[in-house]
Amino acid sequence: MSKPVISRYLSPTTYEAVRNDFVFLIDKIKESGFEYGLQIRDDYLNLYYKGNSIGKISYKAGQKVYEIKIHRKFVDDSIVKRFSPTIVKDYAVFALPSKQLHPLFSSKNLLSMGQRVKAVQFQEEIVFEQMLLTDNANRDDLIIIDRQVVDRDHDTKMDLLGLKRKEPGKYQFCVIEVKLGNNQELKEDVFQQLNGYVERITKNFSQYKKSYELNFTQKQGLGLFSEGLKIEIVEGVLGIVVVGGYSGLAEKSISVLKSKHPDIKVLHIKNEIRFNNLI
Repeated sequence: MSKPVISRYLSPTTYEAVRNDFVFLIDKIKESGFEYGLQIRDDYLNLYYKGNSIGKISYKAGQKVYEIKIHRKFVDDSIVKRFSPTIVKDYAVFALPSKQLHPLFSSKNLLSMGQRVKAVQFQEEIVFEQMLLTDNANRDDLIIIDRQVVDRDHDTKMDLLGLKRKEPGKYQFCVIEVKLGNNQELKEDVFQQLNGYVERITKNFSQYKKSYELNFTQKQGLGLFSEGLKIEIVEGVLGIVVVGGYSGLAEKSISVLKSKHPDIKVLHIKNEIRFNNLI
């Protein structure tokens, strides 16, 4: 039997292990205002800092250990000395029992890894994407459920995938393509990108629905979403482009885009200073 197009959820065994062993890390993520983040993939987790991936966390049930794969550039020598990972090509691969997770992901080590990731992978558009995610956390009318979404039929990545409330308890997928105002893709390419993502979900709706209803339930169980929220994903896929800053360039590009594709939905966020909004 072929695998589903998308499966962004954990197996029951992995989920139970993660729920028991990662309470401390979930707490750190929430205390950071979601500058750190966990995303559920195909039976593993990705740990992020400000939108950039720190590493991959997998649970090896037979051995009762976690395999944690982090690029060597992101790991301080003191961490290597203490935890003795296997170096495989450019990666440090840790095999740790649950009792060593807290020491590895201590506040000091997380900060060290995060700063190294930021130094190597800094991208202005990723920073904007991260601000959208953190500034829209803890809402029930829009839930940003995933980022950098690929499936087994496509390798191009959706920037953000949201669930937009249609009516109480019922949500529709909302693809959010993120662009800075100086990005030349705004004039044309973004339309093809957004259309492709919307068509991808529409074509495989039942599989996306199953994947992300379970994804939400598991994240809720981990404490990443509020307990009382219930969702059912219903048909109808929305697509929007969120544009940030560079107003002079952005307005010209958006005008060109809208002249070619008048139905495309664009939200332009401007960094204007208005004194009547002082608090």
